[in-house]
Amino acid sequence: MKLKQTAGESFATGALSKGCQLCIKGRELVLFVTGKCNQKCFYCTLSNNRWQSSSVYANERPVKNDTDMIDEVKKCGSKGAGITGGEPLLVIDKVIDYIRLLKKNFGKQFHIHMYTNGTLATESNLKRLREAGLDELRIHMDKDAIKRALKLRGWKVGMEVPCIPGKEEELCRLVDYLENIGAHFLNMNELEFSERNLAPMEKLGLTLMTDSLTAVKGSHDTAMKVMKYAEKKKLPVHFCTAQLKLNYQLRNRLFNRASRIRRPFEQVTPDGFLLKGVIMTNELQEVSRLLRKEGIVQFAVDPVKHRIELSAKEALKLSKKLPFKVAIVKEYPSAQPWEWELTPLNYR
Repeated sequence: MKLKQTAGESFATGALSKGCQLCIKGRELVLFVTGKCNQKCFYCTLSNNRWQSSSVYANERPVKNDTDMIDEVKKCGSKGAGITGGEPLLVIDKVIDYIRLLKKNFGKQFHIHMYTNGTLATESNLKRLREAGLDELRIHMDKDAIKRALKLRGWKVGMEVPCIPGKEEELCRLVDYLENIGAHFLNMNELEFSERNLAPMEKLGLTLMTDSLTAVKGSHDTAMKVMKYAEKKKLPVHFCTAQLKLNYQLRNRLFNRASRIRRPFEQVTPDGFLLKGVIMTNELQEVSRLLRKEGIVQFAVDPVKHRIELSAKEALKLSKKLPFKVAIVKEYPSAQPWEWELTPLNYR
């Protein structure tokens, strides 16, 4: 199968799995069900605050109840979900409940895939996942777990592994193995640095790739050698780059969410942030009256931050008239929004 570059700047031979297709479009909810794990992989990118935590997150949103998750799916326009951790099978009852909840609320066509290291992928657990409606299973480590999973019909089963520099021979053998047992795909992830894996990765002599914030030098080159080998095979192989995660998965998901939650006076930037103006003042009622007098009716009062939010265009006009601090804000459109960038208009 011919090697091609995807719309997300990744590389593939054959068709992408449904989960990957939705991911590139930013249409997939990232459902983090636990930070607990029974393995200690040196390359794990899980952050310190989530490692071994029992908290649940839907994208960046803490999930306290089912309503939180359902609301996040709606606000992001998600068409599917990827269940991740930690090791999700450590909390399999919770996983089963979430799969059923999502299918019940969004229909059988709502695509759900799950990541697991495979060590707990017993016949019983696999059967429970399939019966609950899981559409796609990505196993990280255990080759025997894939054989067990492939015995069940109606879902897609493959492996997802990091692309460690210099391991092309092992990865090419993995391509052969998966093709021989009838697996549906292999996903390779570009190896990346994180706050928690930095020390062990540096200890192994791994370094940062030039012009990248996270990608490990040599991972991309190794992946491309494996991809060239995979061109001769029938097994679909996908190399997911660090660029895809940042420039497509995250950016598109932010854009989708921002487009749905924006208020009339807010603009959505091409990179998925909410753009607006702010007037910083303790005299909220007085300034509100002034705005109405000026014919401005689309604005919001934020008593917690002691400011009034309005369109960037109106803020620019008012910055020359008002004795209050006026600025333009780019806001991260998550459930708990925070300011990505603030540009003063009439002060330093």
